[in-house]
Amino acid sequence: MKITFAAASIIGFSVGVVCGCYEGKEASLFMQSAEVMSIPAITSDFALGQFEHADQGHAHQAVVLEIKLLEQLERVVQEPEASGGLFAPEVFRFQLILAYTRLALIEETAGQTDAARRDLDQAKARFNRNRPDREVTDEQLKDTLRRFDAAFEGLPKVGS
Repeated sequence: MKITFAAASIIGFSVGVVCGCYEGKEASLFMQSAEVMSIPAITSDFALGQFEHADQGHAHQAVVLEIKLLEQLERVVQEPEASGGLFAPEVFRFQLILAYTRLALIEETAGQTDAARRDLDQAKARFNRNRPDREVTDEQLKDTLRRFDAAFEGLPKVGS
């Protein structure tokens, strides 16, 4: 009787550990993906706030920070073993298109037309990776950014 009880306990404990580790790993991956997805949202909210309310220097710095962060995340997710295969690079591409367009608007306002042209070209190149069959214009990019910003105006910001 004691041997049966001990064997059943060991088997039950072993099955519980194996199943629990698997469930724990799944929960951990979900939480990591939520953390990674919130990082660009926070920097994007910050960049938008600086774009709307701060001077051009601070707005420029905030958007450059957002772009650098998104590009790093895009590089990481291109390596499936580094990101756990949770994301495709396209996840961040749309945000990068908007960020480069926002940077171009800031630089246009500052009179830096060459820099603005480079940024719009960068946004177009990223757009064309997703949609090579469709050519996008500068005005379409700017209009998309304005519409996107207007759609989220008044919504609570991430982390507030």
